[in-house]
Amino acid sequence: MLFLLFFPMSSMCRIHSNVELRPGLHLNLIIGPNGSGKSTIVSAMCLGLGGSPNVLDRQKQIDSFIKHGEKKATIEIELQKHPENVVIKRVIEAKGAKGTSSWFIDSKPTTMNDVLKMTKSLNIQIDNLCQFLPQERVSAFADMS
Repeated sequence: MLFLLFFPMSSMCRIHSNVELRPGLHLNLIIGPNGSGKSTIVSAMCLGLGGSPNVLDRQKQIDSFIKHGEKKATIEIELQKHPENVVIKRVIEAKGAKGTSSWFIDSKPTTMNDVLKMTKSLNIQIDNLCQFLPQERVSAFADMS
């Protein structure tokens, strides 16, 4: 189970400043009209689980995902894990040439490497197009043999 939270003061979404999503156990689709924030939700899932902007094939710099007019974005994702759920949090700040990220697991500061180890232990493969397929990569996936 995945819970995705954006916080009102610092969100990646151009339209929404606070989104909570509670997907089901199997296949989940994000649908809606153009401009409704579908790609923003997918971007947040990718970036919040340790993926880089390159996986999304959209922006190249992490600070490009901060809402216009804001100085930071916060992504918090709760993952179902036995015996207790795990909360991964990424704070992206518009600092320096490319922006910076701070990582937390269960509110404790950590590294991106630790987040990647956690997602790997839960069999989450952000770079596997069979498991995570951003809109911009659909045509590349269809061309694969």
